[in-house]
Amino acid sequence: MLDLPRLLEKSKRLQWSTDDIDWEAPGADRVSPKQASDLSAFMADLYWIESIAAVVFDAMAQRDADPTRKAIFESFAVDETRHAEAERQLMVRWGILRKHERPVPNPNVRRLLATLERSASKVHPSVFSAIIPMTELVLDGALVKYLVRVVDDPICHRVFEGINADEARHLAMDFHMLEFYGREQSRAANALDLVRSFVRPSGLYAMFFGYLPMLARTRENIARMGLDLEEAAKAMRRYVELGERNPDIARHPTYALMRGYVNNVTQGNTRLGDLLVRVSDVVDGLSSRRAA
Repeated sequence: MLDLPRLLEKSKRLQWSTDDIDWEAPGADRVSPKQASDLSAFMADLYWIESIAAVVFDAMAQRDADPTRKAIFESFAVDETRHAEAERQLMVRWGILRKHERPVPNPNVRRLLATLERSASKVHPSVFSAIIPMTELVLDGALVKYLVRVVDDPICHRVFEGINADEARHLAMDFHMLEFYGREQSRAANALDLVRSFVRPSGLYAMFFGYLPMLARTRENIARMGLDLEEAAKAMRRYVELGERNPDIARHPTYALMRGYVNNVTQGNTRLGDLLVRVSDVVDGLSSRRAA
């Protein structure tokens, strides 16, 4: 059982600031222009995924009546905003962005973020609790470790040391909440939360034109920067393993859907995500022509 008051105390005590980092410190020249170019699309994805997570945690805080859980989620939203800014500062340091510039979001990130900013509070926290840990496990379990391994910049290492520490707390809370809803609510109640969250046009739009194709694009950018996709697949399988060990989590309908998605992707069945990327690109092209 997770000690929530202790987690809240740690979340407050272990806060850090991007102002504490010397962004002009030596080491930026260890990232060549070629490596910076290879990393640029993935770093942009990372920035926007952190920004989306901040919106989600803020929405979960709004929906939670328990003051301790609410405060924990509020601290997590602050964490994710800080992570995004730290990653943006790294992009500035490596010459990918100008000083006050933000990366351009890909079309699926743009759709997902815009939809969540309008309606994330309408998604039940039990649904978010099943989706967030898969994304964070991949980030923490494969992608961030890869960056630290291949980028010979001490400031990059310092940034992701702080991010990893935060994400460890997030994952503990993610699985705690997933277990909580699986135990305290019936399977029917959790299924109803899922239906209510995504039966609206905005929910379906966010999932099929935002989240799923966003993951597919990120997979392409991961391959482009040189990471063996098997490392990402291993982190995704960890999501399945951790959930299946706990019967309360395993019976959660949203977790079951995510588990099925993970199993398909890790077995090489990526056609759905790839199709959604192509469809969203066609929709974007048609929209651009109409606007012109």
